[in-house]
Amino acid sequence: MENNTIRNIQQNLATSTVRPIYSDEIVVAHTIKSGKDDKGKIMKEGHLQIVFIDMTTQKPVEKVVLSPITAKGLLKALSESLTKMDKEMKKKTVTVAKKSESTDYIR
Repeated sequence: MENNTIRNIQQNLATSTVRPIYSDEIVVAHTIKSGKDDKGKIMKEGHLQIVFIDMTTQKPVEKVVLSPITAKGLLKALSESLTKMDKEMKKKTVTVAKKSESTDYIR
């Protein structure tokens, strides 16, 4: 089932009208809210915020809010993608007609 999901996501990305926005800098912040429930037990909730900045205009171009679970998945996927990319970049051979893309699905 997960292979089907990844395949569907890749197909939807390929046909998407979403244009890439390029960012020079990134700001990472977090918010934690806390309070007490009816029984006096402390409840906490947190989210990570990633703000992408275009340094030419010095303005934010996008803000993404992630749950901690999704952020951990993003960290893992970025690490794996960077490892694959570094390995490919270090190769001595060049394939002109080849465009290498990889998609990781974070759940």
